[in-house]
Amino acid sequence: MKNIALTWWWTGWHIFPLLAIYNYLKKDSNLNFIWFWDEDWLEAKIANENLIPFKYVPCGKINRFFTIKNFFEPLKNITWIFFWIYYLILYKIDFIIAKWWYVSLPLCIAWFILRKKIYIHESDTTSWIVNNFISKFATKIFYTFPNEKIDQKKHILIWQILNEELLKWIIKRDDLEEDVEEKLEVLVIAWSQWSTSIFESIKSILNNLNDINFTIILWDKNLHFRQEFEKFKNVTLYDFVSQKELWTIYQKTDIAISRAWATTLWELYFFWIHTIIVPLLNSAQNHQINNANYFKNEFQSDVLNDDENLSLEIFRKLTKYKDFKKNWLNLKNFSYSLEQIEKEIL
Repeated sequence: MKNIALTWWWTGWHIFPLLAIYNYLKKDSNLNFIWFWDEDWLEAKIANENLIPFKYVPCGKINRFFTIKNFFEPLKNITWIFFWIYYLILYKIDFIIAKWWYVSLPLCIAWFILRKKIYIHESDTTSWIVNNFISKFATKIFYTFPNEKIDQKKHILIWQILNEELLKWIIKRDDLEEDVEEKLEVLVIAWSQWSTSIFESIKSILNNLNDINFTIILWDKNLHFRQEFEKFKNVTLYDFVSQKELWTIYQKTDIAISRAWATTLWELYFFWIHTIIVPLLNSAQNHQINNANYFKNEFQSDVLNDDENLSLEIFRKLTKYKDFKKNWLNLKNFSYSLEQIEKEIL
């Protein structure tokens, strides 16, 4: 019997790759999983819904900007390294599957002291500070994007981790009703609180795009837009969507307007959805700009600048693609990443 510790990033679309790994590996009755994370985050909810034991781990964060917290927050990490040594021995953890951000740092340092295996995943084109540090003593690093570090021994290209379980909701094209909507179907999937400019731009042009159907997902940081979007008859609005709802939306979507979150971009790719990407400027290590440029070069995605002309540029793109209809699903190699992870860790 092997006990596996899971620790990940703090936002919905970085939780689901971890859930994908769990769903893929849980069929092995010789594996036990424990999810470790900070309290009061979405991770605890997702873990509980999927019956994964969850353990609260307080942890300090070092900010990139000046704040008085930077003088005492690192002390928490030092304290919790010793705590983790005890915790990992107590639960007899065999190895860790970790993602970037500060919670994974003391956990991985503690596990390095115990000389056990650490597997981490880098979903973006550019590694963040924590992953760069942990990668020095990690057993394997799995990458979503090609880069100069890849050697297929320690640094392994597996592409994006996607949730295989969700394919059970796919509807075959032959089973769809014949009277499929002929209008262009556009999905706005910007998610975070840093997406205000995208929602403002969409709102400003909706009156001139009545012949296009929009599906808009607000997420919890953008709920203040709900009342304004509800005025438009061609808008279907969601505060949040489950995986089942999302994949139903993906099936009918022709074009998506999105930030450059890696998981979202790869999901859209596998559903053959053309992407109009508006990368977040000044993202850490410029990872969103780099992610967007990769999709532009490899898959002909459109990349727009997040500036005062954004609404006009979006309007021009949607007008250009008004008669566009996507091909069907592009699910070849959907599970490749999970197969590679299983091969490397078990």
